[in-house]
Amino acid sequence: MRILVAGATGVLGRAILPHLSGHQVVGLTRSPAKLGRLRVLGAEGVICDVYDRDSLKEATCRASPEIIVNVLTDLAGGVGPGNDQIRREGGANVVDAARAAGGRRLVVESLSFPLPGVADEGVAALEQGALQSGFEGLVLRFALFWGPGT
Repeated sequence: MRILVAGATGVLGRAILPHLSGHQVVGLTRSPAKLGRLRVLGAEGVICDVYDRDSLKEATCRASPEIIVNVLTDLAGGVGPGNDQIRREGGANVVDAARAAGGRRLVVESLSFPLPGVADEGVAALEQGALQSGFEGLVLRFALFWGPGT
């Protein structure tokens, strides 16, 4: 099975990749320095920024995945604007790229608890985007992941 993982070098991506052995996995990263890490974890690394919609579509179409996994976060700045932007804009770009590539299932990482203000709206937009995408949508609601490497 061909699987594309957006957020492959993040905390969840690094944890997921070893469990996908036996599948053809493409992992997206913004950093050329992290390509080696993706190979070690069993994925073909592709440099791509999820905010560059055209580049993301091109990379996703080239990967031709059946399943697209979105575990994108921006934890460097806490639960602030970076995470909200990646959920809203990055999540929508992933859905568009998955459509362009003809995938069939979309898995997104979400939260199991409410966030204050507009941050909660970003989570809702991410989930609605996945569930209303026309794909077999799966929303994984996690609790807190914070620690070394995040």
